[in-house]
Amino acid sequence: MAGITGIIAKNNDGNTAKYERAIKQMVDKLSLLPTQLRDYKRVGSHFFGNVMPVHSTQNHCFIEDKELGVFVVIEGLVYVSADEKNMLAQKYGTPTITHEHQWLPLMYHHYGSKIVNHLTGWYNIFIYHKATVNSILFNDRLGYLPLFVYENDSYLLFSSKLESLLASGLMPTIEFDHATFAEHLFFNYPLSEHTYVKDILTLTNATLINNNNGQLHREKYWSMGSLFNQKALNEKDSFELMNNALKDAVLKGVIQKTESINLSLTGGWDSRLVLSYLLPEYRERLNLYSFGSATSADIVIPQYIAKKEQLKYTPYILDDRYLSSDFFQQAIDTIMLSNGTRSYKRAHYLYAIRKVSGISDLLFTGIFGDEVLKVSQATGGEVLSKNTIDFLESDFDVQQTIDSISKHDLCSYLNAPMSEVLPILQERLQKIKTDMAAFDTISEKYYVFRFEYNLRKYFGHEANSYNDFINGFSPFIDNDFLEAFAKTKYFGTRFPFNSNSIFLKRQATHLYYKITQANYPALTDYNSARGYSMRDAASITGQMKIIYKKYLKTKNKSLDGFNTKSTDELFFKHFLSQSTHGNSVFKNTAAVNSPFADKLNSLSYWVDQIVKNY
Repeated sequence: MAGITGIIAKNNDGNTAKYERAIKQMVDKLSLLPTQLRDYKRVGSHFFGNVMPVHSTQNHCFIEDKELGVFVVIEGLVYVSADEKNMLAQKYGTPTITHEHQWLPLMYHHYGSKIVNHLTGWYNIFIYHKATVNSILFNDRLGYLPLFVYENDSYLLFSSKLESLLASGLMPTIEFDHATFAEHLFFNYPLSEHTYVKDILTLTNATLINNNNGQLHREKYWSMGSLFNQKALNEKDSFELMNNALKDAVLKGVIQKTESINLSLTGGWDSRLVLSYLLPEYRERLNLYSFGSATSADIVIPQYIAKKEQLKYTPYILDDRYLSSDFFQQAIDTIMLSNGTRSYKRAHYLYAIRKVSGISDLLFTGIFGDEVLKVSQATGGEVLSKNTIDFLESDFDVQQTIDSISKHDLCSYLNAPMSEVLPILQERLQKIKTDMAAFDTISEKYYVFRFEYNLRKYFGHEANSYNDFINGFSPFIDNDFLEAFAKTKYFGTRFPFNSNSIFLKRQATHLYYKITQANYPALTDYNSARGYSMRDAASITGQMKIIYKKYLKTKNKSLDGFNTKSTDELFFKHFLSQSTHGNSVFKNTAAVNSPFADKLNSLSYWVDQIVKNY
């Protein structure tokens, strides 16, 4: 459970020994294996530490600049621009810098808390300054990696993992939050900042906590809305700006490292587009991989591309051997490492991550490529549930959503009076509605929701479950790219919400083609899992083929490409032999054929482990 953790004591209460014991327990709980590098320190009334991923050979996320008296602990990926580095070198002399993170003390000494406006990447950062005896705690603009916080009158606790806070021994009571479990079962994950444990919250994106002599002040320093209402460039300039900005974002992930680059290449187009920026220059450093059943598109297509392009590629086959030998351990690790948010259906992702992490700690993905390039296509699924889309389409009608929750199957499983749960949910949903009232159109609200809620609540928690092994990098959520993209004609708020018009779908398909064609044309020739290529977007006959295959052809019953259909039964079998059925949270486990068996049974397993350990 790699990451950062700490205690900010608000006053000198004479409990130093208690806090030192707590920080050691918090750091220990962050590590999955005892061999992981870690460090922790007490400076004044601050106690902070970190744990590095399994394969790390040095702790470059715990930095002390003795000359400036600045301490930094960081989780994730952070980038300082070349202009900033030149400015710092002129001010402080040419420092000996061996890692990107060593710029952070200088950045803080120069900017103070305004440092939040001068970094890009995906991170949680704590900084302490000896001279002022003050500190700051902040996350990136999108809040991609979750940070859990608990606060009372005496101290604030923070950690990359919820269990680390439970292990501190500093929480007077540990109670489950039934309303948060209801959020998860209805929306696929909690929309609010509340967690499954009362009084533990997740940090809202773009949040800065400034500690001044024990007085903690919170502010939100950025909003997606800052990108709205800009005049759009023409089509030619829009494309050039977007293509160059996306290229710059990709290169952030490679120019500071010399080791291999893991790239998840599937049968889709997002990862193929990312690959187009890395070829041919970084060909020798690429380590392509995918996972699925042997005949699935996510194995057959990347295997074919790698062979034709002479690229290193490894398939991870999800076969009966995987199911019998590896699945269950990966399943329970996925549940626990994600703080209960991911189900055993995601076990194969962790399985593959563990395999490639021994090659490199950097993973390139196409996360959120769909949201950036495919506008106005909100359809219900795992990532964005139908219930969430209904909440959006109703312009965040709270009462309508509460009525839907009260009729949902979750009510028959949740071991709590709905008369108590529904008012809590109503208050939480009303807060989201109030926050969204700052934006003018449903399209704007949808964009804010996707980037400030959905991205971190779904993908962020999944990325956090991998942080013992690897750092995930997606150029589509790079702030510098988004700043540029907002100026183009393709920016999502310029289109009606969920229009699903053929014209917009064709625009998205053609955009994938143009970008890939501009960077590495050969990749446009290979079919996708749907049976057509990017190049088909460039001709009338090809477009007709795309429309037929994607929108008109009766879909055959799809094969289970991730070999997950039998995992319900497998997990249920193991689960029944170990579980006490969710204890005080759930009345019973869900049957294998229940539409949300994986969520309910995974949450039940997590509850059992928390009760057992705390």
